[in-house]
Amino acid sequence: MNSNNRRRIPERMLLTAIFLLGFLCFSNTQGYAQTLQPPPTALNWKSSEDATNILLAQVTVLNQQLPGIAEGTPLYDNTVRRIAYFKAIIMEISKGATVAQGLELSIPAAATLGFEKEATYTPKILLKALHTETRVMLTN
Repeated sequence: MNSNNRRRIPERMLLTAIFLLGFLCFSNTQGYAQTLQPPPTALNWKSSEDATNILLAQVTVLNQQLPGIAEGTPLYDNTVRRIAYFKAIIMEISKGATVAQGLELSIPAAATLGFEKEATYTPKILLKALHTETRVMLTN
C-alpha cells in the first residue's frame, strides 16, 4: 500500500467529520442544541407505521439526490449511510422491533454503508449524530 492510499483514508474520515460538523453548525439552533443534551429518559415515539412512512419518504428523497453526487465523496458516503440506516430501521420495524429498538439494531448498517465496508469504517461521532437526528425525527 503506497503512502497516498494510506493518507486518503484519514483524509476521507476528516472530510466526513468536517462535513457533519458543518451541517450541525449551520442547521437550526434548536436542532443543534438537542444533539448536545442527553436524551430524555422517556421518549414519545411515533407509531411504527408513522415512523416507517417518514423513513420511506426520506429514502425516496435521498435516492433522488444520489445520482447528482460524486461517488466516493463524503457527501456521497453520508447519503448512502443515511439510506442504509433508514432502510435497516424499516426492516427491523417490519420484523416486530419497536421504533427505538430499530434505531439501535440498525447502527451496523449505517456504520458499514449498508454492509458494504468494514465495520469500523464510520467514526462513532457520525453514528451518534445520525442516531440523534433520526431519534428527533421519529419522536413526537
